[in-house]
Amino acid sequence: MALLLACALGLAPGAQGSEALMPAVENKSPLQLPAQATARPAYLARAQRRFDQGSQGSQVIGQLQGGIFCTRKNEIIWNQNSADVMLPANALFQRFRSELQQHGYPVPSPPAEPLFREQGAQAAGERAPPPDFNLQVGVIINQLQTNLCAKGSDGWTGEAYVRLEWQVFAPEQRKVIYRGMSEGVFRSRERSLEGSMPPIPMEAFGVAVRNLLADPRFALALQSPYDSVAAAANGNADSAVARAPAPAPPGRPLSIDNQPAERGSSEIAKRMPELRSAVVTVLTERGSGTGFYIGSSGWLLTNQHVIGQAGAVRVRLPTGRELLAEVVRVDAARDIALLKTEAPGVRPMPLRMGEPGIGEDVYALGSPLGDAFNTTLTRGILSGVRKVRDLDFLQSDVAILPGSSGGPLLDKSGQVIGITVAGLGAKGLAGMNFFIPVGSALQRLQLQLQHPEPHKP
Repeated sequence: MALLLACALGLAPGAQGSEALMPAVENKSPLQLPAQATARPAYLARAQRRFDQGSQGSQVIGQLQGGIFCTRKNEIIWNQNSADVMLPANALFQRFRSELQQHGYPVPSPPAEPLFREQGAQAAGERAPPPDFNLQVGVIINQLQTNLCAKGSDGWTGEAYVRLEWQVFAPEQRKVIYRGMSEGVFRSRERSLEGSMPPIPMEAFGVAVRNLLADPRFALALQSPYDSVAAAANGNADSAVARAPAPAPPGRPLSIDNQPAERGSSEIAKRMPELRSAVVTVLTERGSGTGFYIGSSGWLLTNQHVIGQAGAVRVRLPTGRELLAEVVRVDAARDIALLKTEAPGVRPMPLRMGEPGIGEDVYALGSPLGDAFNTTLTRGILSGVRKVRDLDFLQSDVAILPGSSGGPLLDKSGQVIGITVAGLGAKGLAGMNFFIPVGSALQRLQLQLQHPEPHKP
């Protein structure tokens, strides 16, 4: 066993290697594919490994240890032999498939093989194989670091880091519709993992696959019309972060399944737990903002400047649950965006269409400074209705901070009257914060409430 490992992973006995340092990698929560979503089956079709020989003629990626106290040390070399031992291709294919299945993504069914294949023409009742419309995934393993300790003949402890480049290929279009990168770190210092060969690098690969499934662009590539996604992915072939194209401007009216405010429940304090449940933190590559649900089936609003040019983002509910949100409509001039997730199981916020009165008490909900302060509530009064660059805004002294953008402004009964907006030139002016009237936002996005109810003071 020791001789096999020395040949496959290390140098000649006696070569002393230093431990590799593992980078810090966040373990992200994979996005579950919504049950009602349609997606094409995908499978790992190709796996490549890059070998950098380095200045010394070989690339040392870590330390192989042995013995009861892991005192015997050799260098682990990254080459074809060690790659076949630590990250064998068949194991990569199977692990990728199991991770997709575990998180609700469809995978191709094994082809049905006929009992017999007759020579010449097809046998009666045997159909020609259909063209391959399954999405093909390719991965390049461009970095591996690992420190391993062999515990007897079939036990292992240690750690591993992998960095992977991904592509998703649509065969009928001959186009790459997604490009991205993910990383994974796995450590097992105390618990020994069984295996005739070290399983720890494969566990790091599994972490990197789950981090891939946390990328909204990957989920969108499997769900979306492929021409638009391909255009996004090919806009910058060398970039690991390709942006989706901006959605088309609003066209025909879109019905939103909102719910009117409940009668007899005018005190906002009693309704605050329910209202907070409908406020989300919007997570993007550039940072975070706030959004809130206006429809039971998953419709929510936020600012356009929060999502930028993304075609999809992640949203995190106050419970910690994360959902994929597709950007459906935007109006950049009004700085408003409509997003859609699966049905979140929370009551959407009631909306007040009428113009509020100056001096009314108002309340702002948001995620200032990130998700750690989600659903923060602040109170103020409505100071005025202003026109800025020919657009109407509500002005209030209610406190807001970066990260609150896209959150709701509520009246004393808990109805949404405005949407927090930032960057209007009022920075540094205490008490001068501005909000988009919710009625204006719905009008610009061409949204119609299925159950509107006029405000009754």
